[in-house]
Amino acid sequence: MPPPGAAAKERAASALHLRLLRVQRRLVADGRGAVILVGGNDRLGASGFANRLQEWFDARTVEVCAPTEDNPCHGGRPFLWPYWTKMPAKGRITVVVGDWVTRTALEAARGELAKEALRERLRALRQFEETLLADGVALAKVWIGTPRKSLRKRQMADEDTEAEGWTVTKEDLMLADGAAARLAEDCRRLSSPAGHGWRLAPGAEAKVRDLAGGRIVADQLARPRARLAKPRQASRLRPRGLLEAAVHQELPKEDYSRLIRKWQVRLGQLTRQAARRGIPTVLVLEGPDAAGKGGVTRRLAAMMDASHLAVHPTPAPTPEEKARHYLWRFWTKVPAAGRMAVFDRSWFGRVLVERVEGFCKPVEWQRAYAEINAFEARLAESGAVVLKFWLHLSKEEQLRRFRLRWDSPHKRHKMTAEDERNRAKWDVHLEAAEDMVARTDTPHAPWHVIPADDKRAARVAVLRTLARALADRLDR
Repeated sequence: MPPPGAAAKERAASALHLRLLRVQRRLVADGRGAVILVGGNDRLGASGFANRLQEWFDARTVEVCAPTEDNPCHGGRPFLWPYWTKMPAKGRITVVVGDWVTRTALEAARGELAKEALRERLRALRQFEETLLADGVALAKVWIGTPRKSLRKRQMADEDTEAEGWTVTKEDLMLADGAAARLAEDCRRLSSPAGHGWRLAPGAEAKVRDLAGGRIVADQLARPRARLAKPRQASRLRPRGLLEAAVHQELPKEDYSRLIRKWQVRLGQLTRQAARRGIPTVLVLEGPDAAGKGGVTRRLAAMMDASHLAVHPTPAPTPEEKARHYLWRFWTKVPAAGRMAVFDRSWFGRVLVERVEGFCKPVEWQRAYAEINAFEARLAESGAVVLKFWLHLSKEEQLRRFRLRWDSPHKRHKMTAEDERNRAKWDVHLEAAEDMVARTDTPHAPWHVIPADDKRAARVAVLRTLARALADRLDR
């Protein structure tokens, strides 16, 4: 005969199961992704609850993300990298065990995050959650709180068995009470956007935990899409007219041959040193059509170890990419320690072509300046060298290059009807580029405006600037 209350719990679980399925269907119908954070001081309890959620939801559209600190794939990448790469597409759910707040609280409790670093981490986490909410992602956050007495009882029961040291960890006990528990509470509060805080599920008894946690998830995922304040217009960090003021100078061919070889050899040496030191590099190449981005990339790679370099052209997003936040496809390409990633066009498409062509709403591209600055700040915090180049081309030189492309059977394939259409909107594209440079030029990810009417001079300038930036980092 079942113990008293067992039948009631089973009925409650069945009703909750149906409720969660309804919530899931509503998310699919609304085209919204969902992220469920399962944190707390009981890793085993969090895993058990995540498994229960997979039973209650239609598991075909659910993925569990459980990053571990010792995963070699994370090396050299930003703290948020494993979470960004697992962000759900529209209509799908990601359950995160080992969430960003629990991991942050543990790092702080172990003394691995100094006070200012902790404040910056919490600001970054809050900004991350606000970014998800602004993109329409539904967010639920459940904190499994298991009393220290219950943890110790489980720990003693597992002594001298294969489960010893696994079902209860030292980190669980650390966060169970005392200063570390208070620190974890502060982390939860300070990292949460208004109205999207954590809620507690008691963890001592599994069925009670699952019912309480499931109800929290159902309540939070059923909330309407978050209404966030309109983004404030980002301040201009650099003045207007910067691009048009670029002075184009010619570099004689004989000087070019000598200088390009010099900087290619130097870059080969520096990138191998950076690889040994585990320093990642992120390089962005932007500019008008025919500005010479491909030519710069080929000269850049000439003396580099191919295993250290990845070049990422950025075409129109695929359906899989459109189903997620626009930054997702770039987070998935963040280089590991010691590697270099070159982006031929990049995340700045949101404030350039998508802005000009109306592919996103004004509120979305206006919000993007802060989102981009935050993304690049996370790259820099992880130790990456981040450099951005705008290859500035005059309208007259672009027309000359277009004509040469049409006349060349080897380059004619580069020309499309879109090139001419973009050219007809030259002034609008220029205004967007001016705003982009002015609002996203930061000390940790500076813009370098390179006059590019002379291809040879532009190539040398990019290689020289990159080499000097790497040398400065290696000298620290």
